[in-house]
Amino acid sequence: MRTRARTVVIGGSVNGCSILCRLTRLAWRDVVLLERDELTSGSTWHAASNIHRLHDSTDVSRIQHYAMRLYKALEQETGQSCGVFQLGALYIAETKHAHQLRLHVAKAKLQGVSFTRFRGTRPSGCARPLTCKRRWARRSG
Repeated sequence: MRTRARTVVIGGSVNGCSILCRLTRLAWRDVVLLERDELTSGSTWHAASNIHRLHDSTDVSRIQHYAMRLYKALEQETGQSCGVFQLGALYIAETKHAHQLRLHVAKAKLQGVSFTRFRGTRPSGCARPLTCKRRWARRSG
């Protein structure tokens, strides 16, 4: 086992592997990935296709955005599916947390992520607003 390296990536997660791949594609040769056990033995094995592009940390958002592009490109280059698929997300905020939601909207726009904004409240008499058949939100923007 090596004891020295120019760069050490800690954790063989979706992010760790994509960072290592990026560095090697930039011709970095003295790079090591450290994983506590074996790859995919932790939480990554069941979340590898669950890549969120919006995070509170802008740096993590950028890494995740890169990882999504990387895994899509790997499928095209190799003809092998990485099993990556992109799902949508629903962000809900009470008025007191609307600022945090506005930050996510701004990050989405910077990264070119499609983001539709709805405003409104549930109609009276609707016990479960997300499953209520009456339209309770209107598109704004």
